[in-house]
Amino acid sequence: MSWKKIIKILVAALILGGIAFGAYYFFRQSPTAQEFLGSVFPGTFKNGAGTGAVPLAGQKLKSLTEDAIFDYWINSKTGDVYYLNEAGQVFRLPENSPELANSQTLPKLNQISASSDGTYAVAKFNFPTLPTFSIFDTVTNSWQPLPPNTIAAAWSPNGPEISYVDDRALKIFNLASKKTSEIIKLTQKELMLHWRKDSRLFLTSLSGPSAKMMILDAKNKTLLPFLEENGLVIQWSANDELGIKLNSVNNRPQTSLIDGNGVTLSQLTFVTLPSKCLIEELKIYCAVPKNIGEGLKLPEDYYKKAVYFDDTFYLINLSDGSVSELKSDLELKIDAEHLELRNNQLLFKNRLDSKLYSLGL
Repeated sequence: MSWKKIIKILVAALILGGIAFGAYYFFRQSPTAQEFLGSVFPGTFKNGAGTGAVPLAGQKLKSLTEDAIFDYWINSKTGDVYYLNEAGQVFRLPENSPELANSQTLPKLNQISASSDGTYAVAKFNFPTLPTFSIFDTVTNSWQPLPPNTIAAAWSPNGPEISYVDDRALKIFNLASKKTSEIIKLTQKELMLHWRKDSRLFLTSLSGPSAKMMILDAKNKTLLPFLEENGLVIQWSANDELGIKLNSVNNRPQTSLIDGNGVTLSQLTFVTLPSKCLIEELKIYCAVPKNIGEGLKLPEDYYKKAVYFDDTFYLINLSDGSVSELKSDLELKIDAEHLELRNNQLLFKNRLDSKLYSLGL
């Protein structure tokens, strides 16, 4: 049974039981999916106001690092957290005591992306002068560069393979066999990749304010249009069947819940960055800015660090329609990004001090 069918059944149960009061404030009707969440939860929740959300008892918030980090990932095989400091050195965090895993520095870091199980991570650095990509292996604690002129890379969701685009083609490198195969000729200069669970690849190109997303079937090598919108950013669930989408309509940002085909299931009545959300099975965790000023260009202003936010954490439970505010036991301003779950804790980076935090659930 598909993810969408499961949620439809759950939503039907919510209607019959009349218990969807919390989620009412988070979703509003979507004309393209009237039978779905949007028509069930026609809410009035606006920009973090939190009306209708049930506050939970203060959660335990603690800093996991004393120093600033660039980004982090979790090795699901060992349960260890790995992170790069702002100089690009790699640290392992088995409990709460960091251990230096690799002392090599990486200048002008731009992005970190982990493989599906966290055994590997690819770093993009020397940005924007001479973008360079290199793979870190948590088993050997060593770096392995991708070929020169690589402009984008994305991990396979099913094994130790990484797709990458250089100045000539899209290719796949198998870390186990050390073999590279060419998939399709490309001459794109600026691109982002996402490798879906169904083995198709999303290629997103930027042209001014517009983002054009294409979908590639690696087997038959066909490239088809998927979405083209201003300010388009999507954070997918692990199975790629749900996504949190940010786009801009008439110069105003909006956030939506979409399915794996890009169909809007519900336009959310709050605005947040997809990187502030995590979809975990039937639960959506989001850090929602309390206030978003008029005239901001999202996500550009956020990426350029021209704006910082003061967030509130919410948990939307699609299985019973409840919405909970995850309150902290500490008074600390948080501008959260990159949410992950580990040992019943919500991990995130706080942009205000660049430290890694955990919030008990």
